Amino acid sequence: MLDFHLHPAFVHELFGAIADYNIAQVRAALRHDIDCVYFGDDWGKQLGLQMGYPLWREFIYPQIERMYAAAREAGKYVMIHSCGDVDELFDGLIGIGVNLFNPFQPEVMDVEDLIGRYRGRLAFCGGLSTQKTLPYGFPDDVRRESRRLLKLGAEGGYIFSPAHAVEGDVPLENMLAFIEEARRQI
Repeated sequence: MLDFHLHPAFVHELFGAIADYNIAQVRAALRHDIDCVYFGDDWGKQLGLQMGYPLWREFIYPQIERMYAAAREAGKYVMIHSCGDVDELFDGLIGIGVNLFNPFQPEVMDVEDLIGRYRGRLAFCGGLSTQKTLPYGFPDDVRRESRRLLKLGAEGGYIFSPAHAVEGDVPLENMLAFIEEARRQI
């Protein structure tokens, strides 16, 4: 983070090289029959961006714009991952071709508001808390929250899943409750 301020030319060069490498990887992947290219970053923390919007816009945005364009120019969907409170970026990300965002973290995002506000422009994947509900709730809590999320996403633009990877602190009963509710959609 200090390099953003102390050595900005180095950061621009480094991020450009990383983007070039990622674009080469995307082009290699595009030789296969795929529908979507998944990009992973972590720009957020529990409250806002790690580096603040001005630095994100200067250093990160130009490179991800190039990377996403490699997928979009091939007619592929773009899915991104970034933990944390990054919803201030959504309009700009949509503008450079992002179709799907993960993880949808209820601890840092207003799930209901964002599904409604972005439906038809950006889809979300996640929503079931892996910080609270799954590890610390009871099966009935998991069922209740799962049903609420499924109802919110019934009109589209939402893929129901845990907000993030399910860790070993999730009781089996809670995981089974999640699976049962997900299977009810079928």
